[in-house]
Amino acid sequence: MKDYIKPYIPLIVPEILLIAMSILADLFLPRLMSHIIDYGVLKSNVDIILSYALPMVGLAVFSVLLMTAAGYLAAKIAMGFSKDLRRGLFSHVMNLGFEQFEQFGAPSILTRATDDINQLERMAVVVLRPLVRAPLMFLGATYMALTTDVKLSGVILISAPMLLGVVVFIAKKSLPGFMRARELMDKISLRFRERLTGIRVIRAFQKESYENDHFSHINDDMRKVNERVNNYLILMLPAFNLIFNMTMIAILYFGAGRISAGSIEVGDLMAFIQYIIQIMFALSMFAMLFAFYPGAKASRDRIVEVLNTPIKKEENTLSLPAGETSLVFDDVSFAYPGAERPVLSHLSFEVKAGEKIAIIGGTGSGKSTILKLIHRFYDVTDGEIRLNGVNIQKLSQKELRCALGYAPQQAKLLKRSVRDNIGISRDKPLTGDEAAHYLSVAQAYSFVSEMDDGMDSEVAQTGKNLSGGQKQRLSIARALAKEPNVLLFDDAFSALDFNTDKTLRRALTPLTEKVATIIVAQRVMTVLDCDEILVLEDGKIISRGTHDELMNTSDVYREIAASQLGEEVVYG
Repeated sequence: MKDYIKPYIPLIVPEILLIAMSILADLFLPRLMSHIIDYGVLKSNVDIILSYALPMVGLAVFSVLLMTAAGYLAAKIAMGFSKDLRRGLFSHVMNLGFEQFEQFGAPSILTRATDDINQLERMAVVVLRPLVRAPLMFLGATYMALTTDVKLSGVILISAPMLLGVVVFIAKKSLPGFMRARELMDKISLRFRERLTGIRVIRAFQKESYENDHFSHINDDMRKVNERVNNYLILMLPAFNLIFNMTMIAILYFGAGRISAGSIEVGDLMAFIQYIIQIMFALSMFAMLFAFYPGAKASRDRIVEVLNTPIKKEENTLSLPAGETSLVFDDVSFAYPGAERPVLSHLSFEVKAGEKIAIIGGTGSGKSTILKLIHRFYDVTDGEIRLNGVNIQKLSQKELRCALGYAPQQAKLLKRSVRDNIGISRDKPLTGDEAAHYLSVAQAYSFVSEMDDGMDSEVAQTGKNLSGGQKQRLSIARALAKEPNVLLFDDAFSALDFNTDKTLRRALTPLTEKVATIIVAQRVMTVLDCDEILVLEDGKIISRGTHDELMNTSDVYREIAASQLGEEVVYG
């Protein structure tokens, strides 16, 4: 966090100087008022009143100008700090490993990047000036009060510790509540995200009432925590007012006696009261700081937790060897962190340039996990994966992923033009002819050309202005535009009708002659022309071969085919 504050030290120094000068001006005002009362008001001397009134007005205006400038600097510092922190957090999250990212979860990271940083920004805007002003004013006003009347100053020695004690007590009691509130906010964000993305399923099964009850439970927990915290915070103002009023009564009582004894003048007592007000105001600013502190600390700790998560250093710098592409799984097993049983067990297969291997199986059989291992989102538990003869764990992440083209089932598109969405996979710019070519292969050119601005038409956020099949075709075009060594399709044809699926796969053939292709699929029609089909069950390859071979040798594959193609087609 210090690294994000350091660039603003050149602004913080003049901020402190402006506030200090403003406080000096404020500290001289009671002295001038004291002279006006003693030598002007009590003696009915208008000239004295005017001679001191003008400097008082000048000092007051000067103080206001200084504090206005300080406020401008404080806002500039706070906005810049939050901007840099948000950018740093984003950059750090982008470099986290897949396991580390899942440890926090997207909703939690989103809350930290928005609500928590906004909390720190508000803290900086509201608190930066009091943070400097409170101690300086407290020390300055205390010194001026002591030089005005030492004996009366004893009153503040009793009231100040009382007020600070109240503030510390409230801060200690409310801090755990603020931490719990931030955790619950993560859960609320998660629930909102899950329910909004799955709203069609919820409505289809008429589970609105169930989901409302589930959300209400967490929301009610949030209310209870916030009420508990606020029950402590609302004590602060009444406690401050009580202590302040008791202090003023004590000063007036003892001050009257000091005036009667001739120890001080009326003007001195009025000045002393002003200094006591400044001292109490400084203490109230401390109280405000403590009121903000628990929430800001909770937000700071959550942001620091992410920033302090170490990024795994890239130790592997091997380049991908030239030559014909070959991807090999050699006795690969894998279990997710903390899982009791492996997801994949002893997988061995090879796919070379120009070959297409399909992986088919039921839900949860481990198909998509294979692609995650190829990307090194996770590393294998046993065995190894080799690309062009090199263990992929020895390749740099950049080198490995530059060699892979990926099209997922749930196509993720950005709020950019169609052209930019396709070209984002490349290091070099994508020409119009190239974009048109890849769109044509992916059977997307016809619907893109009908859009208002063609390839320059903007895709809405999450691609909501496109159908599922259209998004999948753009995702396939993006994977092709990368011109990779290995193409990975993760059920990327599932939203296409059979004719489009067939036409697209036929159009892919010329582009995949020098590329190793792996197709994860649920539909048998998608894998009919593959060189080899792997049938997965419980993370193991139970059958392998071409479509015709598997129809004769694999009961599982034959059942899948029969359920999709019809028993008459399969069994004759």
